Amino acid sequence: MTRPRSAARGLVVRDGELLTIRYRTDGEDWYVAPGGGQQRGELLTETVRREVYEETGYEVTVGSLAYVREFVPSTHYEGSGDDHQVDHFFWCERVSDEPDEPTARDSVQAGVRWLSLDELGGVRFFPGPLGDRLGDRLSDGDSGEMGDGNDAVYLGDVD
Repeated sequence: MTRPRSAARGLVVRDGELLTIRYRTDGEDWYVAPGGGQQRGELLTETVRREVYEETGYEVTVGSLAYVREFVPSTHYEGSGDDHQVDHFFWCERVSDEPDEPTARDSVQAGVRWLSLDELGGVRFFPGPLGDRLGDRLSDGDSGEMGDGNDAVYLGDVD
């Protein structure tokens, strides 16, 4: 068995919208917060900064840890492998309003999209429980500003 893969993702919010990556597989769209795998010797905050820039073109300042999620596919999908990933979600702020061209899109990445909080519940957003929590938290007037002093939340093994 291999060790769990460590990944970091950025939660970038502007005017009630969340920055997401739109993927398209088997003719269907689904969304995630930008981010990806941690490289050997790289701090999680460096991973977030690099991955958000590569996938979206936005330079960000990385703030506090917001959520931690594990994903073990075999507990959710019959016949899937034993991959195990731990995602660390950090609050981030954009350095500028206009992005550069993304430098390293994933092979199934179909675009970048700002999703309104109202849209989060109506699209395939992963992990689903995070979309629910973000919608609730941000609609309650929380700005999602980085470093707001809230403790990180462990979401568990969720899809």
